[in-house]
Amino acid sequence: MTNKISGIAILNLIIKNGKLLTVVGITSLILSLAVSFMMPVYYKSTSIVYAYNPEAYDPRNIWDSKNPYGSSADADRIMAIAQSREVQNYITEKYDLMKHYDIDPTHWRAKVDLTNKFQGNLNIVENDLSAIEISFLDENADTAAMIVNDIVAKTDEINKKPLLEFSKKLFESSEKILNERYSGIDSIQKIINVLHFDKNFSRSEVITSELLQTITELNSARKNLDLIKQDFSTMNIIERAEPIAKKAKPQKLVIIITSVIIAEVTAILILLLSALKKNEI
Repeated sequence: MTNKISGIAILNLIIKNGKLLTVVGITSLILSLAVSFMMPVYYKSTSIVYAYNPEAYDPRNIWDSKNPYGSSADADRIMAIAQSREVQNYITEKYDLMKHYDIDPTHWRAKVDLTNKFQGNLNIVENDLSAIEISFLDENADTAAMIVNDIVAKTDEINKKPLLEFSKKLFESSEKILNERYSGIDSIQKIINVLHFDKNFSRSEVITSELLQTITELNSARKNLDLIKQDFSTMNIIERAEPIAKKAKPQKLVIIITSVIIAEVTAILILLLSALKKNEI
């Protein structure tokens, strides 16, 4: 019964102060409209990618049948790289984000403010289909799209590094062994050319089987390195980021409705507390 009476009392309080609450609602509506129109407009661009299986995108395995798509660990690695400081620094320098975000580079908090702004505009998630969505907000729709595509490209480049470095080290190691073992040979490349192009020349007359094996390994390492240097991607880009004319932020209707509701609820609570204090309820 008390709850019912309290409910009726609150309803009577609202009816009694209807004009005041109407004024509060209209005022909050006007203010929220003004604020929402003063807020900067942001546009969002998104790229959707899938992580490839590292064995599948290795050009050396071109003739082998491999599952093209990577595991959750491969997806996690892509997401971690995309959010890394290296990618952020690259985008910061390319687009001069200090100037773009109107941040004073001499201020002691400049780097912190830049990082907070950048991370606040960047969103990287794995969707329900296990695809990676990389999104970015900017006041310019074209810039948002370009930044996303550059993040994807830089992430791909960084993800290739271990494979490139391994192949380079393998080649350099083979070359070093050949030079150390057969330092008396004038030109390793000359021998390689002879072995490849002079069919009438007997290999056994020039080189021992051990040297032949070493040169073959060097040749294989060189070919692997050349293959790795070719253009390939560690990700399947399902959708490249494009400029979207639709405004992503601010959501004016949400701001206005929320502001009016908060203002009305606050006003009712103040009236209720005042009435309780005066024993009017």
